[in-house]
Amino acid sequence: MRIATDLGWLDARVVPGPSRVAVLWHSMFTDSRSWDRVVDDLRKQRTLVLVDGWSFGASDDLDELVDDFIERCAQGAIAVVSQIQQELTPGPVDWVGSAWGGHVGLQLAAVRPDLVRSLITVSTPVQAASAAMRRQVGMLLPVFRAIGMRGPVRHGLLDGMFTDLTRRTDPEAVDALVAPMSRSNRAAISRTVHSGVLNRTDLAWAAARVTCPTLMIATDDRGEWSPAECAKTTAAMKDSRTAVLTGTRALPSLECPTELAALVTDFWAGQVADETATLNPA
Repeated sequence: MRIATDLGWLDARVVPGPSRVAVLWHSMFTDSRSWDRVVDDLRKQRTLVLVDGWSFGASDDLDELVDDFIERCAQGAIAVVSQIQQELTPGPVDWVGSAWGGHVGLQLAAVRPDLVRSLITVSTPVQAASAAMRRQVGMLLPVFRAIGMRGPVRHGLLDGMFTDLTRRTDPEAVDALVAPMSRSNRAAISRTVHSGVLNRTDLAWAAARVTCPTLMIATDDRGEWSPAECAKTTAAMKDSRTAVLTGTRALPSLECPTELAALVTDFWAGQVADETATLNPA
């Protein structure tokens, strides 16, 4: 599936399943392959549309820095859902977003609640990037543009995204980060990272406006988004709950896919049960 947006074409892979559709949007620094380990479990309950963000996968490169990046991403997400409604099935979608994808889902659900049936965010800090993260990313981006995914860039990203155990024992997971960041379009990737990390603003306002059933999944090893911070955010939302995955840092779809898939499918099943109860009260 190819979707036209004002930031360029987005590419999405459709995995057939039941009639309800879930859109999966990946984290920064990787692409839609980061979902591969959960696809077989999730496709049993949903048709999956796996989006590659700009500068990743077969999507167009981002050709400029974007100040209001998440807002523009949400506009792109509206185009994605519109095309899904035309080509696959009418009605809202279930949104599953990891970090970057979670930010897009939060804004989309806040401004277009008619398009989002339910929302799951995975390792998605609601606040803007911390000063420490901004310094680290700000220092690494010029080096990345110069030498690519090597040396301090490779070390810094792998350390930030994966646990020590994953880095030592799971080369396939490591490759799901290294390969997308090793492509020749380093300038475009840098623009996407700059726009999505350094230009990211606080999304507490969006979380407060979300009305659809929401699951926010935190991890126990990501310093900038602790389980306690996640729980505090969901407590202030209308219909939201928190889950915590242990032994993972920023990419649980790669580090603990079985546990993540179980959280997602259980949440979806619960939503169907709630809808059925509403339609058929005792």
